[in-house]
Amino acid sequence: MNVLIDIAGVGVLAYAAVTIPRNIRKARAQKAEEKAKAPVTIDAAAYGLVPAAQLDRRYAGPDPEADAVAAAALAGDWRQAAGYLAGAGRDWDLRWYRLGILVNAAVADDSWVKAWRTEYPGDPSAALVHADALVSLAGKVRGAQMAKHTTSEQFEGFHRLLAEALPACREAARMAPEDPCPWIAQITIALGLGWAHDDFRALWAEITARDPHHFGAHVSALQYWCAKWRGSHELMYAFAEQAAAAAPPGSLLPVLRLYALYEHAVREPDEPVYAQPFVDPAIDAALDAVDRVPAGHHRLPLVRHLLAKMLFQKKRYAEAVEQFRAIGGYVGSVPWTYSGDPVKAFVYARTNTFVGWEKAGRPAPPPRVH
Repeated sequence: MNVLIDIAGVGVLAYAAVTIPRNIRKARAQKAEEKAKAPVTIDAAAYGLVPAAQLDRRYAGPDPEADAVAAAALAGDWRQAAGYLAGAGRDWDLRWYRLGILVNAAVADDSWVKAWRTEYPGDPSAALVHADALVSLAGKVRGAQMAKHTTSEQFEGFHRLLAEALPACREAARMAPEDPCPWIAQITIALGLGWAHDDFRALWAEITARDPHHFGAHVSALQYWCAKWRGSHELMYAFAEQAAAAAPPGSLLPVLRLYALYEHAVREPDEPVYAQPFVDPAIDAALDAVDRVPAGHHRLPLVRHLLAKMLFQKKRYAEAVEQFRAIGGYVGSVPWTYSGDPVKAFVYARTNTFVGWEKAGRPAPPPRVH
């Protein structure tokens, strides 16, 4: 036995394999395999976290004002919706964010939008909600399945609604020439109808002429340039890097690098995507951007979700804990929404983050130097 130990422990393993009865070895191996497969669990409440059963899969974060406006719209009060959209002023990304809230309500029931347009047919905001609702409805008709799992009837309805949405978007753009939102709504149309690169670049020029650093527009455009739609990994990364590098102080656009990274990881699950040397600096840049925006920024929850995932993947558990605590009880955001079960995907990452943090001795996150 001592001789076996002398050869770096290799002999001990060989010895055990020979002397332990096969049935015991098999039982031990099976038990180890079952333990590896068993889901790791934590007491969420003990960490001040929202339990899995109470997680909200609808939204990225809390927004009581948005909830109230959507409820009022569905009850027929389009005036409150109009005021909500107008309240964004010339903060075009906030306008785009608020438009999304109204569009979701319009897809559920558009009678309030029709009443709005009937009473004020020249209102560009009403025209915008109508146009983007058509785009969103097209996506709902198609469904979220891969092409091979989507029926010809779904594709037919999808393309028909997108074709109907295009002139509606252009009408809204004519009514409000300074507003980039009717142009941003066309990005999804470009995806669905397969616009050529030159046509998309022309659309992008219209958007950036009105708002060169629009967060929502860049996130949507990244989809066009990714491999699953009309681009490639190279084009997607180039787009993300250009936007992040040119982002002004106070912008959250540095997180676009992480959107690109996640798209790559989902597309190529067998590649060591997270091992690329740029990943940690990209995470650090996104963390710095988060530190520079107000706590109530409308895009902050989206960014935190992606940061939590990336920090978990890189085993930067102390920093991931910070993000999961800030996220709270919401899972309605990328990356979790890419999963068939967003709650399960979120809980898995959150649980293993806290387990890793505990094993490391609950360290504090490292200080960041700006």
